[in-house]
Amino acid sequence: MIKHILILCLLTPVAIAQTPKIDSLKRVLVRLQNQPPEHSRDTLLFKTLKAVMNDFSDINLDSSFRYNTRLIAHCEQTHLPKELIYAYQFAGYLHQIKGEHHQSIRVHYQALMLAEKLRQYNRIAVSQGALAHAYVSLTEYEKARKLCLQGLDVLQKHPDSYIKLSILNVLGSIYREQGKLTDALTTNQAFYALAKAEKNEWYESQSLHAIGWVYKEMGDFSKALVYFLNALTRSRQTGSHDLEGSILLNITRLYLGQQNWTQAIRYCTMARQTATKVNLSSVVVEADELFYEIYKRMGNTPKALKAYESYVMLRDSLSQERNEQRIEALQAQYDNAQKESALQKQQVLLLAQKNQNGQLAQIRNGLFAGIAAILVVAGLLYWNNRRLQLKNGQINQQRILLETAQTQLADVNRTLETRVDERTAELVTANQELIQKNEEIKAALFKGQTIERKRVALELHDNLSSLLSAVNMSMQYINPQNLTHSEQSVYQNVKQLIQNAYSEVRNISHNILPATLEKEGLITTLTTLVNQLNQNSPLRFTFTINGLTERLPVEIEFNLYSIVLELINNVIKHAQATTVAIDLSQTTNGIDLTVADNGVGLGSAADKRGVGLQNIQARLDSLGGTFETNQSTKTGTRIQIKIPIDTVFVNGNSDAL
Repeated sequence: MIKHILILCLLTPVAIAQTPKIDSLKRVLVRLQNQPPEHSRDTLLFKTLKAVMNDFSDINLDSSFRYNTRLIAHCEQTHLPKELIYAYQFAGYLHQIKGEHHQSIRVHYQALMLAEKLRQYNRIAVSQGALAHAYVSLTEYEKARKLCLQGLDVLQKHPDSYIKLSILNVLGSIYREQGKLTDALTTNQAFYALAKAEKNEWYESQSLHAIGWVYKEMGDFSKALVYFLNALTRSRQTGSHDLEGSILLNITRLYLGQQNWTQAIRYCTMARQTATKVNLSSVVVEADELFYEIYKRMGNTPKALKAYESYVMLRDSLSQERNEQRIEALQAQYDNAQKESALQKQQVLLLAQKNQNGQLAQIRNGLFAGIAAILVVAGLLYWNNRRLQLKNGQINQQRILLETAQTQLADVNRTLETRVDERTAELVTANQELIQKNEEIKAALFKGQTIERKRVALELHDNLSSLLSAVNMSMQYINPQNLTHSEQSVYQNVKQLIQNAYSEVRNISHNILPATLEKEGLITTLTTLVNQLNQNSPLRFTFTINGLTERLPVEIEFNLYSIVLELINNVIKHAQATTVAIDLSQTTNGIDLTVADNGVGLGSAADKRGVGLQNIQARLDSLGGTFETNQSTKTGTRIQIKIPIDTVFVNGNSDAL
């Protein structure tokens, strides 16, 4: 549920709609900060900071954090302890949204201690419920359960139905995730009874959803379905599309577990259509993932592949979409700032024109006064002179106002440049986050490849090896004495082929992903491989290590092992060599691998790279590495591989330089 809310908070229309309101609140903040401190001003400043912080929580968490920090400092400086409790609790909420659960716990404990000191019992219960939520995110269920019970105990003496509903919701999920399904069912039933008594439709729908979830975990699918359908009806009455989507997905999973493909597809389609209407991207992603699982189990490979492609594409685009939405919001803010600047320039020009008109009017009045001075007596001339001096003073005042306006315009331009720099920095941060996501995707892809290799190795070892062993055992029951001479020859050949096949399959399964490579690292694995080759092969292998004392990253170790294995295989099959030297070194630029033999060399195939060398090139391309082949008919073949590494290794881990 929180995942849906986070994505909704990043939607572009909300950001654009709230931008003018936030700018207006910022101008109010500037005026309030220039006023002398007093209680009414401090209270109004708190409310304004609170409003800006809340509005930014929907469109920019970093900005919301900044205003939350200002709110905490304001409450501490102006001695507003009750308001400070709220500021702390909102800070914990922001940390929880960002996934910073330990920081959320720290701030909520500050709020809890202050609430206990001021005897703000409802705030105590809120903090205990929020702490329980954070501990659930860290899977510390026992701590979370105790905090929920403490919060409910406080609410026994100081009732607040809304807070109690939120705590019961958390407590029910704790029991369910702990596997205490009876306690979870009892808690969620009490949750439903309270929501129904309070006529809170959203919590009533959520409680029915939670009860159905518990019955699903108990294996009572019929009851689970009844509760899910009732929850679905009520969620549609509340208009909560994210809750409706979550319920539809759970109904889909229920039918999927029963292998009722028709109903599973139906409800999954409803979930996707509901989410698409209101742009609930996370629900669409889960729906596509469920479509993939449904069609895969049905054996409908084309539709499964199509659903999986849609799921991966939408999942990967979410991060980019959020960044684009933030960029659009920032662009809208920049455009508003530009419009404000143009409006201020127009106002300055109008003021200058008014001053010029005033000066012309004053000159005209002066001329009339001069003519009148000629016609009137000396006393009137003195009076007109004083009046002219007064007009000159007004002109000076107008000039001062003009200079002030120009100064303010310069300040506005400087402020605009600062805002542009801030927005640029935010865009750079967003780009860095996107790069980090790409790296995470690469790591996930490699992890998936590793898991698949383990599966293939296990399948070869457990299935094909077992089958060959069974065939070999069956061959033992054939009495070769009953066979003719030619049949005995065929029998021995078949028996030898089966044994060779069994050995080959066993070697392949071990070499796809040796267990020692994952547990003990590349050096130990290669050392073991060379020792085995020296025992079982007429070739003589040597393995030299220079400067490499720590483990390399898993991806580099795996690819280096595969490359060495490919090169050794090429030597054994084609080189006709008697010695092979393997040299692995760490330099200031990265890792150097050299494999040299004294065989016949590459000959006419020197410029042609077969499948093996092409595989090596593909692996090096993914690591940014290169390799060179030096061959001679006298000295055999020497292949040198270089892989750049820009990290420092400490105890098997890597930190960027």
